[in-house]
Amino acid sequence: MSSADHEAKWSDALQAFVKNLEKLKPHERIADEYNGEKGFQNFVLTESAECWDDFLQWVNALEDGSWCFRGQREAVWSLTTSLDRAVFRHKVSENSASSYHLNRRLEESDLLFRFQQQAHQYLTHLPDSDDRASWLALMQHYGVPTRFLDWTMSPYVGMYFALEEEPVREEKLSSLWAIDLAWLKKKAEQLVVSSYGKMAFLTPILWANMVNELLRDFTKEQSVILPVNPYIGNDRLSSQQGLLLCKLFHEAPFYGLLMSMIINPNLTEWPVIRRLEVRAEDRIEFLKKLRTMNLHRLSLFPGLDGFGRLLKLDLELKDNG
Repeated sequence: MSSADHEAKWSDALQAFVKNLEKLKPHERIADEYNGEKGFQNFVLTESAECWDDFLQWVNALEDGSWCFRGQREAVWSLTTSLDRAVFRHKVSENSASSYHLNRRLEESDLLFRFQQQAHQYLTHLPDSDDRASWLALMQHYGVPTRFLDWTMSPYVGMYFALEEEPVREEKLSSLWAIDLAWLKKKAEQLVVSSYGKMAFLTPILWANMVNELLRDFTKEQSVILPVNPYIGNDRLSSQQGLLLCKLFHEAPFYGLLMSMIINPNLTEWPVIRRLEVRAEDRIEFLKKLRTMNLHRLSLFPGLDGFGRLLKLDLELKDNG
């Protein structure tokens, strides 16, 4: 099946899914097959790479657009922020089981306050107190759970992160996600920016100011994912060509907000979320190709810790093909 045929088949399936969804009553839509991770799969165009050339063809097909990428070790993992994972609770008793999340908004505020209390003891240059985006980016950098999700503008960097560690799930598949960044920002403009005037006047600085205001004011939460470029970055963001995507509505999952953006106000009929799956058996071949591009742990994580991980991976690559 050609790529065009694959996209056409995906589009027909998505339209049928949405039409069926619109017929359901509100209480029926909460089922996982419609509104959860299972339902989200209908919005993703999933393909596979049997070899490095397949990957290059997939990348070349995206060259006409503006895309961001995220690699994940396990193909079965959905798009979930570290904060969502950290506040998830699953309790099992003798007669029942229940799942729920702690209050994300309260937990984020508590983590931010505690981080700001102590950060000056370890770092010299800190963001302004009201620069919430830079503070959250700094927390993300040091492993504190946040509402941000890390992406990169490079499909090759994304592929490295997908394959650095071997998948352990039964499927033995890793995945590289891609989101149409031009579409994402246009949707954000449509759904959020109306109260800030015409976009022609929203320079990068004004955009950053708007994002900070939205992050500080919980009354302005909306069902949107926003690209974030904080005032204060870090060496890893630079070396990884990094980009942060932010949930503007705390209580919904990342993938749920993407589903909402694709459907509202009108259905987006072309594939704006893609996923490329790679088999574990092809992992070493891909990593060696990436090594020739100088993509490895040390180039992406400058410092002794990155060098240590590089040495570990070098040992794995020895005598493999």
